[in-house]
Amino acid sequence: MRKIKNISIILFMALGIVACTKDFLELQPLTDRVEDNFYKTEKDAFEAVVSIYDVLQWQTGGGYHPWDLVSNILSDDAFAGGSGPGDRPGLVRMGKLSNFVTDEEPLGIWKDRFSGIYRANLFLSKVDGVDFKTEGLKTRLTAEARFLRGYFYFELVQFYGNVPLILKPLAPSEYQQSAADPADVYNQIASDLYYAYQNLPATITAAEKGRASKWAAGALLARVYLFHKGYGKGVLNITTDLKADDKTFTETDIETIIDDIVENSGHGLVANYANLWGVDNENNNESIFEIQHTQKADWGDWGWRNGTEGNWAVVMTGFRGVEDPIYESGWSFQPASQSLADEFEPGDSRYSVSILDAAAESLVYKPENCYQHTGYAFKKFYPRKADRPATNDALNWPYNRPVIRFADVLLMGAELYLDNNLGKAQDYYSRVRKRAFGDAHVAPTLTNDQAGLDLIYHERRVEFAGEGLRYWDLLRRGLTYAETKINAAAGASPLDETFSSATKGLLPIPQTEITLSGNKLKQNAGY
Repeated sequence: MRKIKNISIILFMALGIVACTKDFLELQPLTDRVEDNFYKTEKDAFEAVVSIYDVLQWQTGGGYHPWDLVSNILSDDAFAGGSGPGDRPGLVRMGKLSNFVTDEEPLGIWKDRFSGIYRANLFLSKVDGVDFKTEGLKTRLTAEARFLRGYFYFELVQFYGNVPLILKPLAPSEYQQSAADPADVYNQIASDLYYAYQNLPATITAAEKGRASKWAAGALLARVYLFHKGYGKGVLNITTDLKADDKTFTETDIETIIDDIVENSGHGLVANYANLWGVDNENNNESIFEIQHTQKADWGDWGWRNGTEGNWAVVMTGFRGVEDPIYESGWSFQPASQSLADEFEPGDSRYSVSILDAAAESLVYKPENCYQHTGYAFKKFYPRKADRPATNDALNWPYNRPVIRFADVLLMGAELYLDNNLGKAQDYYSRVRKRAFGDAHVAPTLTNDQAGLDLIYHERRVEFAGEGLRYWDLLRRGLTYAETKINAAAGASPLDETFSSATKGLLPIPQTEITLSGNKLKQNAGY
């Protein structure tokens, strides 16, 4: 009998385990939950869905690969950093799109996402056998599982392009999978997210913070649509439009979803950009979906890193050797680039919130110990003494990671409307600008051409600095555009991180996964 190996221990601690009281001759295990005695009650179903959410925090294997940090390193916003070229060399190679196929970081990213997909598939295969007594609960939990499956698959197809499409738990005879047509993967993502948009609740209570709403699903679907339109069609040569089952999405469909979020979600811009960040400002009104992190002093250690609830990018971001009453030391990864620092305009209030400028703040630290040093670090999630965890401090920093903010919805809307409604595009764009520069600010005038798109891209870069969106925005405009921007931000060695068009901007498929597939998976170009 196979044990359930995918239910988070957190759930058992939080919700408790009811001991079996059946006759001692009962052949079912009395102390273990296994597939034959689980997925029976609403509580079982809830725990199973929370176990899918749990994977959002994971860092599997020997690598260190937070999504936002990896995405920043791939872009023109940051270099790999660390203490030297031998400190996480997989990240250093990633900065040049020259990873070895045996590097730990691409393998960890792959395994984490497929772990989440496995948990979602397992739940969806069992949900019909659960005895639901609460009206609508089955639909909501199903929608959450599908939202998360779509979320994990979107990150996979962004990083690797060519991945297996697995929608059920596999029998051993089915383990050797080849890559699916990327068009089919995108359509499955759209199907999952559209189902979630139609079936998730519009309101998430304070007690449910961290759970997905219909607005999270709609906003992520808009992000998928734009990436499919720009990169999927432009680089992967997908010839069909994005579909969800029997529905084909038009630009008008996505604009309608954006407007629905803007007008009906209740989300809005936080008045002061600085009030978006820090533990006291988490799950604010601008946050549409964010990954929850918290300090659990007795959870996780170096031998059980996925047991932690903390944000790994925090300790990885800090400068080394810091002596300061506010800031803590870290491992000096992802130093922000001079190119990003220069992108901020004079008077932009976001600069001092987004960028820790060591010279401007007279920070005492050891730059000689910081590889690819620029003097700039990302400040939104920089480790601060006031928030230092008491135990396992490196693993348990309690800063949430925003996935989608209302500002992103506005700027996606501005981009979508650029071709057909300049007035609405200007309105959405100007709202974000005014928050940064003040109500008296007159935003630049958008035009429905490349110059207008450049203005929106500039705004996205500074608005989301350090949040991991820049690389994917670059790829949406094509390999030549991405290469031009990333190469322009590079400098002399060791800042010579340049883009490799031969890879199409993708990571290598881990060699262990190719081997396990019986060589049905094929390595991505350029590796």
